Amino acid sequence: MNKLKSKAKCFYCDKLFAGGGISRHLKTHLEKLEEEQKSRHKSFHVKVVGEQNYFLHLLIHETALLDNLDLFLRQIWVECCGHLSSFQVKGKSKMPEDIWSSMEDDYEYGLDKRTKIGGLFKKGLKLEYEYDFGSTTYLEIQVMNEYFVENKDKILLLSRNEPLPILCELCEKQPATVACTMWHEDETVFCDSCKKKHAQKCSDFEDYGEMPIVNSPRFGVCGYEGGSIDTERDGIWKK
Repeated sequence: MNKLKSKAKCFYCDKLFAGGGISRHLKTHLEKLEEEQKSRHKSFHVKVVGEQNYFLHLLIHETALLDNLDLFLRQIWVECCGHLSSFQVKGKSKMPEDIWSSMEDDYEYGLDKRTKIGGLFKKGLKLEYEYDFGSTTYLEIQVMNEYFVENKDKILLLSRNEPLPILCELCEKQPATVACTMWHEDETVFCDSCKKKHAQKCSDFEDYGEMPIVNSPRFGVCGYEGGSIDTERDGIWKK
């Protein structure tokens, strides 16, 4: 699948922007809020990126823990079967020498999830996040800036990519609604009409290969069927 262009709405003004422009736009709102509010508490503008132009923009309060961020990412993008996850400063070694025996002992590697955001985050910091150490979803987290603004929520969703324009790979006309997790060498995503044609040649599709397309970099992986946060934007692209 070719890389898809993404768009996103601003939490503050509800205007739609190209994916590359929403960061700059949010910056203007946050700078204005900082001037008006003069808060004693710091919050961090954070961008989270997955494959195929999936992204989130978050405002995270300094008192939040990595555990809070882990839970948020699970609820909006990745949680399917309660898999392990990890945070790591980008470029640092993640794996202990004997990962599998460590995991059997319930060892959770990476940064301690009890770490406070305010004691770790600073402008320019990049983290790597992994969910599920088998069928892994990889995310990159970047601290865009820090602001002294009021933020009653530990984590506030500032923006998110709108559903990506994924077209059916069979007819190439209608928005794709389902994926075949058998991942054939030819077509893998289908509209409601073409999925019936695919089912005729893929005996496993209707039994357990059919998965809904959702607005997440984990769509079609393991048992993932969508998130529980911002569900109105977790569906398919509409022409």
